[in-house]
Amino acid sequence: MKQINSLQLIPKDLFFKITILKSMMYCGVLWGLYHEQGWAMMSDHQDFIFPFWLNSVQAHKYAQLHWPNYTPRKITPNDFQEYLLPTLTRLRVTPALCNSSSQKFKLTTQQMRHFFFSESLKPA
Repeated sequence: MKQINSLQLIPKDLFFKITILKSMMYCGVLWGLYHEQGWAMMSDHQDFIFPFWLNSVQAHKYAQLHWPNYTPRKITPNDFQEYLLPTLTRLRVTPALCNSSSQKFKLTTQQMRHFFFSESLKPA
């Protein structure tokens, strides 16, 4: 039997990303913030960002603090594939998974398609 002599801690941001990716692979539903004028968008120093959350509670909490006129709206796989993905790609907007601590995890639109909506990753 092999023994483990030592463990090395992984950086906090890498642990966060791994945890998020594992959650993303099984959820299949995302939440964005919507207002009558459209989806909420933000920017940082590098990109225009489309924020989304894994659940409506986190989205609602973020909206209360930052965009009080916006409400959480479910994004289904079909909505993402047919409407959002082409628009985000055309406008060069980066999707970013947000959490309750306002951390953002940026993804390409192709990564979004793979991690959230790939049929091979869905539980049976």
